[in-house]
Amino acid sequence: MSNFEQIGLIPRSIVRTFQRFLKQIGGETDLFAIYEFRVSRYIAIASLQCFFLLIVCPWLFQIFLRFFIINFLIDSPLFPTSSSSQQDIFLNFHQQEHAFSQIQTFSQQVYFETLLDSFHHTPTAKPLSRIYQTYFFQCAQFYHQQSLSIITNWILDLLTLVFFVFLLISATPQILIFKTFCIESLLSLSETTKCFFLIFFLDLLVGFHSSKSWEIFLQFFIEHFGFQLDHNQNFIAFFISTFPVLLDTIFKYWIFRYLNKISPSTVATYQAMIE
Repeated sequence: MSNFEQIGLIPRSIVRTFQRFLKQIGGETDLFAIYEFRVSRYIAIASLQCFFLLIVCPWLFQIFLRFFIINFLIDSPLFPTSSSSQQDIFLNFHQQEHAFSQIQTFSQQVYFETLLDSFHHTPTAKPLSRIYQTYFFQCAQFYHQQSLSIITNWILDLLTLVFFVFLLISATPQILIFKTFCIESLLSLSETTKCFFLIFFLDLLVGFHSSKSWEIFLQFFIEHFGFQLDHNQNFIAFFISTFPVLLDTIFKYWIFRYLNKISPSTVATYQAMIE
């Protein structure tokens, strides 16, 4: 057994494939070993192709849509970028409330600066009407672009989801090979390495500090699709207090029901590490 296999950092399936390749180069192998190596090489190449197909291709597809299709539609007359039409500025009521709050804050700031200028007998550099007009135009342009960004996100994510489902349907054999390769690689790891990844992912998803990560994820999701964040605080609090508990229950059931049958030594090592 090599040092890599003893350490357990590299899956033994990958190490065995590399060893077979070295034996084939040195001429120390027979026809069956050559056939076995070719099968292992085919599984590894097919798994990498499947990984690229399912992970990289949807990401490249979305980039292509964003820069070559959606931007073309936004620049077209169907999606005017000018904020002259008031109906094209706001997409929902939350944007209107936020814009009104910003305008109120700006008005109070301008009123305070005007009082200071009058106290120091310093005339303002610009008329108040010009200042308000410039600020209103900037706000209108900002929320107009935000509305277009939200619409773009909906279109991109929907088309990317359809494209991803199409890849799943069309690449079913490759997915099965990739699944087999991942299971074999995981099972070939040492017991301590398995427990390390198990504890890491469990603490990442349902650990003590995972609630902040879930909160950040939900806030990004809500803002990404243009929902009203202020009205979803109760939903975020309810989700954080229930969903990690549900995941923790599912993981414990999976460990007790399935992992205990597949690898009892891993379960024993896991229990020893968490105690």
